[in-house]
Amino acid sequence: MTEAQEVITGALRFDAHAYLYAAASGPLSRIGIWIALLAGLSQAIGQAFILFVNQVRPLRFAISLVVEALLFLSGFLVWATSTWLVAWLVFGSRLPLSLLIRALGIAHAPQLLAFLGALPYLGVPILTLLSLWTAIGFVVGLVAVSDLSVWAGFSSLVVGWWLTNALQRTAGQPVMALGRSLLDRAAGVPLINDGRALEQMLRSGQIGPDRVNPQPLDRSGRP
Repeated sequence: MTEAQEVITGALRFDAHAYLYAAASGPLSRIGIWIALLAGLSQAIGQAFILFVNQVRPLRFAISLVVEALLFLSGFLVWATSTWLVAWLVFGSRLPLSLLIRALGIAHAPQLLAFLGALPYLGVPILTLLSLWTAIGFVVGLVAVSDLSVWAGFSSLVVGWWLTNALQRTAGQPVMALGRSLLDRAAGVPLINDGRALEQMLRSGQIGPDRVNPQPLDRSGRP
């Protein structure tokens, strides 16, 4: 078993030692970023039905998946930064931001299975389980690499999540709009991803780029 596999399986088992690789030097120090990026790609694959319905061409289909993964990673970095600020300002933690980002990236290991969300009937329960699994991993990872207690770590994560959501709904609206625009450009069509609109399109046989204002996909970077 490679070191990367050990990190992933350790994170899946909530093994605190797996998160210590975030402090490692060399290529392995970036494994958290890679896990978060691949988690975003897995989530994009799970939502690929939207690209099929919108009749996105094969090359643009692949590009759209990559763009979606990068947007997921961007959202994760914003949330991790918000969490770091709360841990620093409220709880006095001296944890380096880069270390926190890498550790929380490793905690995304369960989200590598997010593509299973595309399964009929089972998709929603699986995604719910993965979100809970990942949330626990966030707490374990943050506590493992910092001087925070479990309660302080949990509070930092929750408040950081709230701040990120508040930012997205206010000052971050132009950035969110830019993300949607980038994904539309990558797909080559204005993507329709609202559930009711997709259902109406399928029933009417109207598939393509006209029609309804698209609703944003989840690019928050959080489970």
